[in-house]
Amino acid sequence: MKSPLEIIRTLKRGPTDVVGLDIGSASVRAVRIRKNNDTLTVTAVDILERPVQAGNEAEEHPLPTLDLPSHVKARYASLAVDSSEAIVRLLTLPGKSEADLDTRVIDSLGLENPDDYRISYKVLADGATRSETRVVAVAYPDTLATDSIAMLPTTGTPAPYSLEVSGLATMTTFMNGPVTARESDTLGLIDFGETSSLFAFFHKGSPALIRKLDRGTNALLDKVEAMLGVDRETAIGIISDGSFDISPAATEVLQPLVRQILVSRDFVERRESCKVDAVYLAGGLAVSRDAQNEIGGAMGIPVESWNPFSGLNMAADAMPDKFAGLEWRFAAALGACLATFEES
Repeated sequence: MKSPLEIIRTLKRGPTDVVGLDIGSASVRAVRIRKNNDTLTVTAVDILERPVQAGNEAEEHPLPTLDLPSHVKARYASLAVDSSEAIVRLLTLPGKSEADLDTRVIDSLGLENPDDYRISYKVLADGATRSETRVVAVAYPDTLATDSIAMLPTTGTPAPYSLEVSGLATMTTFMNGPVTARESDTLGLIDFGETSSLFAFFHKGSPALIRKLDRGTNALLDKVEAMLGVDRETAIGIISDGSFDISPAATEVLQPLVRQILVSRDFVERRESCKVDAVYLAGGLAVSRDAQNEIGGAMGIPVESWNPFSGLNMAADAMPDKFAGLEWRFAAALGACLATFEES
């Protein structure tokens, strides 16, 4: 017979079937995970074309309803949304008391009207000292959050479970992968979104710094299109396969980002008395050799490759052959799933 505590745990059991949906401007990356006891298994991975609405319908519902195929139609959905409109902060607050933490976090975000945002934060395990509290906080416009959730069906499955900005979702995957595997090292992560980038440094298994910059993959794509006279699809291919020398364009576009990363690296190394050992890339420039060379050359450290699914249980048919070498595209969708199971 089950004990009362075991019965309570059963009643409070979190979701066991979740699909993470990373919503991009043209496609939706989907990762479905099932939980059996304490074991997580990736059961399906796919990239779906994002449907487009036209005319008056688009004005009323800017994000059309997703029609998910059965293999990624889980009971619950955790959404990863564009980071560009999000406010993301790693806050160090005085004191260890959590009595008024909500108010202090909101005040520290510097929002003109907090009621217009959905705000969430997570307290990190340890502050740098015993007299401070460190939290990762995020604010996302409520109207955009509502539009994103409206992409899910109003009845049936999947039901919305959580919403997270894609850069932080990618960080969750990174912390479950390279950060866990190299806990004694200090690592950097740069997640290139379409119009913004999120970068972070991790020391002793915990975020030491997080920054967001309003420059992403589209800036380099625009430059390549203008320089070579090609369309967007061709520019994406050039950035990914290195078929043309676009190093001058990469240098020009990435210089502001690289400068910020170098300043942030120096700050982390001084504050934590450490040396950054390696940096990883995610997002649209994850496999760009020009981006790797530009960042690695400026920082003087290795730019490492990274498979987000490494170390996870994978169902036999979860990863279609057509996505071989494209695993990096699913980091945010996977992170949205993993965060859901961690919270539950």
